[in-house]
Amino acid sequence: MKKLIALVGLCILAFGAAAQNNQPSQQQSKTEIDNDQVIVRRYIHPPHSRTPMHSHRRGVVVYLTDVHERSISPDGTAKEVFHKGGDVVWAPARQHILENLADEPIEAIEIEVKDHR
Repeated sequence: MKKLIALVGLCILAFGAAAQNNQPSQQQSKTEIDNDQVIVRRYIHPPHSRTPMHSHRRGVVVYLTDVHERSISPDGTAKEVFHKGGDVVWAPARQHILENLADEPIEAIEIEVKDHR
């Protein structure tokens, strides 16, 4: 019985730590425009959540809120990223995991350029 209680306790602790530190993202996205030239998406990334690995085409990102996030590339390299609401940046094509490190949601509009080759 003691072993069962200890096991349940460990599971609760592990689940709580995972939920707090590695919450799956419940990122919301809405496609605003999708034509033969661009894809425009509006994103809301909840506080302390993490996206799965994903990719982007090259394009422009317009940050609607302040940003403090961690970007993790496929090779495991991580870097902290900071932006102010209203910042507009050029972003190369990339693949990454994003983790919102802030207590507030991140909101952004991303305009990805479609290649025509």
